[in-house]
Amino acid sequence: MLKRLAALSAAAVMLLVPVSASALETGQAEGYARGIITFEKNKNGIPEKDSLLSGSIAEDAGFDSSDWLAIGAVRAGLEDDTAEYRAAWEKRIQEDYSDEKSIGKIVPTDWHRAVLTGLCLGADPADVSGVDLLGCGTYLRGENRSLDKQGLNAWIWGLIAVDSCDWKMPEGADPDRKDMIDTIISAQNSDGGYSLTAGDGRSDIDITAMALQALSPYRNCEEAEGTIAAALGYLAENKSSADNCESTAQMICALCCLDIDPDTDERFAWLTDAMISFANDDGGFAHKKGESSSELASSQALIALCSLQRLRSGERSVYDMNEGSAVKPQRTTLDAMAAAKNRNTTAPAVKKSSAKGKKVTASVSAVIAVFGIAAVSGGILMRRRKEKNR
Repeated sequence: MLKRLAALSAAAVMLLVPVSASALETGQAEGYARGIITFEKNKNGIPEKDSLLSGSIAEDAGFDSSDWLAIGAVRAGLEDDTAEYRAAWEKRIQEDYSDEKSIGKIVPTDWHRAVLTGLCLGADPADVSGVDLLGCGTYLRGENRSLDKQGLNAWIWGLIAVDSCDWKMPEGADPDRKDMIDTIISAQNSDGGYSLTAGDGRSDIDITAMALQALSPYRNCEEAEGTIAAALGYLAENKSSADNCESTAQMICALCCLDIDPDTDERFAWLTDAMISFANDDGGFAHKKGESSSELASSQALIALCSLQRLRSGERSVYDMNEGSAVKPQRTTLDAMAAAKNRNTTAPAVKKSSAKGKKVTASVSAVIAVFGIAAVSGGILMRRRKEKNR
């Protein structure tokens, strides 16, 4: 009964928020985010009153989908009870990452995701019981285990990890922050996009969006402005390639990192509608329309929704976990910006998002009544949104 109540509450939140012709209202974005939390709890048998980051989700701490759910839920301000997940995550790090051969066995992007996850859990990713996730994921890999081994993706997420708390890199770091930036910029294809394999010319929506997320702190640096503009042009011109939830989510996240609200930019006004078209009635998101909800698609959608909320509330972007209010970068050079970000030796405290909404509570009769009204006025709008052509 409690699960049914939770599902009805999430549905009521999503349906009662006004829907404009081609925009995702902030309150509605929160409703979809809460729907994802409900879907994941129901799917994993987690009681509504318990933390999302518990039970079977906590058992998978340290793996892709669970970590992205943790990052999205915490950064969206929808979950602050992380104790069980953190304990399981630290155990996973000790078991899988502490062996001296782990750098070669574990791909760089797993180390980078672990850095972001650790920060959301309140851990210091430079020292998880002696494991330096940050260093092992970037400058401690050595020539035979370089970031090049995993393609451009490793350079992109390495830079995101390094900039997550403006980490100070040690003297002689190889690569250093500037190396990462230069590598990403120089890998751009002639059409403005990016490929997993640098220089092969086969630009990809997802990799291009991720490259923009990595370069976003440098958007006002004179050497990066043209690169970013060209990449945005590629995304706008190739929108038909974004035919799945994860691609649209990555694009939304990229735009938000660049302080661009897709709903107010005519080049991307279709984008939030496109992502919401992958939402299912169970609250989850599908990889492609008509498919069942998946944890990966749902977690990526959650991060995109979180990115929208953080942008609209004036908070730091989803992967910028430095303390204090968001500060728009001033026009400068890459060298100066890279040097300015080379500053923190310990992890700043990660604050909860002020975008966190009020807890949805209601009696059984109230929820059913609300849902009944919403089904008349909002259900039609939701169906139209799902059926709307991109």
